[in-house]
Amino acid sequence: MKTNRAKNTNKTARTPKQPERTAASENHKAEATPPEPKAAAPTVEPATEVAAKIDVGFGNQLFIRGQGDGLSWEKGTPLQCRDASTWVWSTRQAKDRVVFKLLLNDQIWAVGEDLVVEAGRKIATIPQF
Repeated sequence: MKTNRAKNTNKTARTPKQPERTAASENHKAEATPPEPKAAAPTVEPATEVAAKIDVGFGNQLFIRGQGDGLSWEKGTPLQCRDASTWVWSTRQAKDRVVFKLLLNDQIWAVGEDLVVEAGRKIATIPQF
């Protein structure tokens, strides 16, 4: 009686032999210079902005006085004229709220209460003189 032996047809693929790790190769890896950390991008503070919508007439200018971010109640800071009826004061330095009032030619105070803008916010106003 013949016995049937099953032939082993399962062929395994040979994998390439990995190089042996030695103490010298491990030390070499430890001595590798790590990548330098990337510098953090500078953070830009959001602008605090006051926009006044008014046509002050040729030769006139708007000023802002108040407290916060270097403003003074004693001497005004000029606003920038963006177009015929838009005047803007802005800063990225404000750390706290800014209390202010607008003046025409740094002499005539706008009517009404002091205005307030929080740091990093924008406010639009229509002053009356």
